Amino acid sequence: MFEYENDLLIVDELIYDPAIQGACVIKVNEDYYMIRDSAARLSAKPIKEAEICQYKKTVTKYMPRATSDYQYLMSGMMPRNGFNIDLGRPITADEFEELCKKYSLTSSEVSQEFESKIGSIYGEKYAKNVKSIQVKVRPDQSIPLESELRNRGIEAGTGTSGRVNISTDWGGHREGAGRKSTGRRPARMYVTADEEKKLRDYLEKIREENQG
Repeated sequence: MFEYENDLLIVDELIYDPAIQGACVIKVNEDYYMIRDSAARLSAKPIKEAEICQYKKTVTKYMPRATSDYQYLMSGMMPRNGFNIDLGRPITADEFEELCKKYSLTSSEVSQEFESKIGSIYGEKYAKNVKSIQVKVRPDQSIPLESELRNRGIEAGTGTSGRVNISTDWGGHREGAGRKSTGRRPARMYVTADEEKKLRDYLEKIREENQG
C-alpha cells in the first residue's frame, strides 16, 4: 500500500497538527494518516506500516506543512516528486578577489578548483556535482563566512572547522588574486629589550635590501 525509496516513506504532504503532541500527519494519494513522532525519525527508518494509522480529523489549510526537503528527510520521508536540491549561484571572480582582500587570503589558503558533490545526504540520485574551491580561514570565521555568502545567494558550505567550500564557474583562484604569500612565519625568541631593537633594525635592513 505504501511506497518507499531508499527506506524513505513517499508522501504527498507532511503536515503538523498542533493539537497532537509527538505525532505528524501525512497525505498519501487522497488519504490522510498519522504517525507517532517516535517512528518518524531517521533512526527509525524505514517507518513500518504498523506505525501508520488513519487520521480521522479534518485537515485544514491552517495546519503547518513541511516546506523543506530537510524536514521530510529528518522525518524518514520524501516528497512524491523527489528531493529538489536548490543550489545557490557561483561566486564571481571579482567577488572572490574582494573576499581575498577582506579575509587576507593568500594563495596558500585557497585550493585549486575541484568537483564537489552537494546533496548526497538525500541519496546519490539527487546529489549534484559543482565546481568549487576551498578557502582556509580562522575556525571562528568559517560559519559567519558561509552565512555571509549564502545571504548573497552564493553556494557555500563548511566542511571542517576553518574550511569553507565556495561554488565557482570561472576556473578557480586566479593568479594574483588577494595578497601574495610572503613566506613569513612567527618565530619565538627570548631576547633583551636592547637585543630586540637591534634585531628589528637588522630585519628592516634585510627587507629593504631584498626589495631593492
